[in-house]
Amino acid sequence: MLPALETFIADFRALYDGEIDDIERFELGRPLMKTLLADPDLKYRAENWPSRNDPARGYYENLLFYEDPDYGFVLNALIKEPGEFTPIHDHGEVLTVYGVLVGGETVRRYRRVDNGTRENGAPGADDGIELELVGDHQVEPGYIDFVPPGDIHVEHNGPHRTIGLILRNGNVGRNLQSWYDKEAGTRIQRYGPKQVPYFLE
Repeated sequence: MLPALETFIADFRALYDGEIDDIERFELGRPLMKTLLADPDLKYRAENWPSRNDPARGYYENLLFYEDPDYGFVLNALIKEPGEFTPIHDHGEVLTVYGVLVGGETVRRYRRVDNGTRENGAPGADDGIELELVGDHQVEPGYIDFVPPGDIHVEHNGPHRTIGLILRNGNVGRNLQSWYDKEAGTRIQRYGPKQVPYFLE
C-alpha cells in the first residue's frame, strides 16, 4: 500500500481511541486529509485512475481504496471527466469528508423548504419537494469539504478531469441516499455509488 495512505489510515484509526462522536472525529480527520492530498506520489498515481461513471444512465462508481474492518470507515475516490456532473443528491446517513486532489468543480448546496411530509402527515415525502439554493462555490485542489448526513448538493465539473478523495463513516454502496429532481419536485431513494476495489501500491 502507498506509504502516505498507510500513514493516513493509522492516524485516522487512532482517533477511534477517544470518547468522541463521528462529527468530531471526522473534523479532526480534516488535517490528515489535507496532508494526504498534498502527497506528490498520490497525485502522480492518480493520473492513471480509471473513471467509472456513465451520467447519461445515472450510473456512478467509486474506487474503493480501503474499508476498515473494525470501525467501518471508507476511503475512496470519485473521478469526473470534463463536463460531468452528479445529480442533486444527499448521502443519506453517511458522513463525508471530501477533498479535491486534482482539477476543480462547482459545488451547489440546497435545503428543503417544503414541510417534508406526505399528505397524511407521515415523514419522508417523495414529491411536492421544494429546494432552495443556499450555497454556490468553486473548489480547487487542496479544498476539503465537510458533508454531514442529509446535506443536499450537486457537483458540476469544469473542462478538465477532477478527482475527489473521499473519507466516509460507512460504505455508501450499502446505504440509501436520495436523488432529487428540482424541476419536478420529486426524489427517489437508491443505494449510493458502487464501490470498486482498487489497490494503491
